[in-house]
Amino acid sequence: MRPRLLAVVTAAGLLVAACVSTDPGLRAVDARPEGAPRPAGSSTTPVTVDAPITSPPAPTGPGAPTEPVPPPATEEPVGGSSIAPADSTPSVASVPANRDPNRAIPVEDGVVDFGNDKTARDYDGFLVAVVKDLETFWAANLPAVYGTSFEPLAGGVHAAYRDRTSRIPGCGNRTTRYRDVQGNAFYCADGDFMVYDDDELVPNLVQELGRSAIGIVLAHEFGHAIQQRTGNIDQPTVLKEQQADCFAGAWTAHIVRGESDAFQFDDTDVRSGLIAMIQVADPIQLAGSNDGDAHGTGFDRVGAFQDGFTGGVERCKPFFTEHRQLVNVPFIASDNNGNFPMHDPSGGGSDVATAIPKNLDQFWVALLTAKGVDFTPPTIRLYPTSGPFPDCPGAKPGTFRRNVFYCAATNTVMVDETFGSQLINNIGDMAIGYLISQGFSESVQRALKSPLKGEPRALMNDCLTGVWTQAMIPDQSSATPTTNPDGTPVISLAAGDLDEAVIMAIQRSDASTGTNVRGSAFEKIASFRSGVLNGAAACSVLQ
Repeated sequence: MRPRLLAVVTAAGLLVAACVSTDPGLRAVDARPEGAPRPAGSSTTPVTVDAPITSPPAPTGPGAPTEPVPPPATEEPVGGSSIAPADSTPSVASVPANRDPNRAIPVEDGVVDFGNDKTARDYDGFLVAVVKDLETFWAANLPAVYGTSFEPLAGGVHAAYRDRTSRIPGCGNRTTRYRDVQGNAFYCADGDFMVYDDDELVPNLVQELGRSAIGIVLAHEFGHAIQQRTGNIDQPTVLKEQQADCFAGAWTAHIVRGESDAFQFDDTDVRSGLIAMIQVADPIQLAGSNDGDAHGTGFDRVGAFQDGFTGGVERCKPFFTEHRQLVNVPFIASDNNGNFPMHDPSGGGSDVATAIPKNLDQFWVALLTAKGVDFTPPTIRLYPTSGPFPDCPGAKPGTFRRNVFYCAATNTVMVDETFGSQLINNIGDMAIGYLISQGFSESVQRALKSPLKGEPRALMNDCLTGVWTQAMIPDQSSATPTTNPDGTPVISLAAGDLDEAVIMAIQRSDASTGTNVRGSAFEKIASFRSGVLNGAAACSVLQ
């Protein structure tokens, strides 16, 4: 977030950038001659507004974190979610032993070109199995959806690493060197081949997210090969990346359904895929950029992945003609990448503890007053992780630690400020802003006498948080005040904020689609995105 500037920041269309990666993101390379024109930019015409959120969407697939859910403090708390300790053990759904993505899979020769000097990796066999399954998947789906037969990649799939001496085909050059792919992976239309970094990108993804993440990365790159086969490789880059994410989602759903003989994904694997979609989005410096190479943001790319997961390849086909709604929050260079600290050392109020609650107060009082609803905003209580803890009748000490929750008895949002500072440092200020907003959203539902309970109520809080978030998207009005009457700053979104909120939605979602307490990762993201993209019309309690 940032104090609102007097200079006009154009937000034509709706586009944000990722906050967790400085990598330029996975890409398709078409080896267009230097100086050749690029495709025109994508349209920003909004799509049809979805129906208001009234209850959680029907479960359509897994996608959940592994963190324990904090115990409720009151009858209607908003529980924050802590980030799982590094040594925590994920909860893994039961899958057949022969399809467990963690089992050792032998390497089959002739599928991936590993070169002559490669250090063997324990995921090599899994990667080979992924490539084979992608070929099988598209051999069935390309004719069914596009009416054309599938041909395997003519140039193959290649592992790149520093010590490799055997040649990798070039994409616009005679050969591909390791530095050409370092930290990345790409598909080259000129030569019809894929290359991935086996020194940094893939090992890091496996370490951080598990082997399933590299499967989803390869599925994305394979999507560009499909675009070459369907005549869409010259479409606008941001839409090509969105469709490739959609294709990856469709393939992932196929794996979840147990349609592969080699392995199967569970809820945790899909959650890893969602996080991977954010990690490979553009760096924040490209947020809002009209650069022809911009790939889109985690906020939008997760939505594309979910489209494919729930709708299959058929849902991905019209991406170039349906005028997808994207979100634009331009990057403006500032200290700490636009992140507020937990406390402003200057005392000027440019901090999470002051600016975010004040902004929430003003937004919800104005909106509900216009609807004739009396609303008393909740107060904010900050406390350290070690205590002492504020009073909340019925709350156990464990509820307070590394948490943000709403105490209905006192109409208070309780915030562990130590935890909040960690979130700002590790993810960004909108991570803690999202959790604080959840508390306000619960207070709003109480003022509206919302009849929702359980998971539907939790998902409504996500929708309401999205509505508040939409109001902070920078607009073109230079007349917008930059300070409140008391001198504190009026705030707006900074590049990466939407992605930070999505990360927190994933972190605090149910451990499986069958839990039905807070909503699965897919359900929570869908509700939050609906509020951001469609405003108050998205949330039934505001009608």
